[in-house]
Amino acid sequence: MRVIIAIQARLGSSRLPNKAMVDIWGVPLISRMIQRLREVKGADGVIVACPIKDAPAFKKLGLRVISGPEQDVLTRIMNVVEETEATKIVKVGADCPFVPFDLIDLAIQVSKDKGIVQNTVPRTYPDGFDFEVWDAVMLSSLDKVLGGDQREWFTSWALEHCESVPIKAGGDFSRFRLTVDYPEDLEVARALYTDMGKEQWGFSRILEWCIQNPEIMKKNAHRVTDFGARPK
Repeated sequence: MRVIIAIQARLGSSRLPNKAMVDIWGVPLISRMIQRLREVKGADGVIVACPIKDAPAFKKLGLRVISGPEQDVLTRIMNVVEETEATKIVKVGADCPFVPFDLIDLAIQVSKDKGIVQNTVPRTYPDGFDFEVWDAVMLSSLDKVLGGDQREWFTSWALEHCESVPIKAGGDFSRFRLTVDYPEDLEVARALYTDMGKEQWGFSRILEWCIQNPEIMKKNAHRVTDFGARPK
């Protein structure tokens, strides 16, 4: 099994422009993600899957980039499969500075003979912990049948029409928001990184911090909603 992590990234966000590059105490958000994803023991590499026009900006950070059409996310991910010869793809969005590396390791172990393993449906983890582990054969089958807008939103389509294995939390933590789409999200992220420092906390420790810091988590609580799986 060859597992490649694909960070689905673009720089065209209207809510928080260039959010993948926003500064979190001197380090770009996407670089924070790379640091955490390197803790995934079951992965063989990390790739940035971005639109062609955005590739130079990510390459300047020294990241490995595989590009494709901006609106055709499925083609971007298939390019990663083909160029890396991956048999499994872990797909994460580029606005998740607290991507849960230890939870991803658990999902990789579960995914051996499964088409999709995911932690968003039903939502029990915070928005910002989102990931899916895809079998390359499943992705190839979707590539053959999906067209138009379905290719941009292929994750949402697949989770509605195909069987997947959910990874659920021991409780409901969906009231917390750890993604970065708005300025107030960035405030929360910077506060958490202030306390985490140079350590790489696992998902349980991060959830504990959220529970212990209700005033900070109120900053973006009005943004909490279940978007499901949305393109980046």
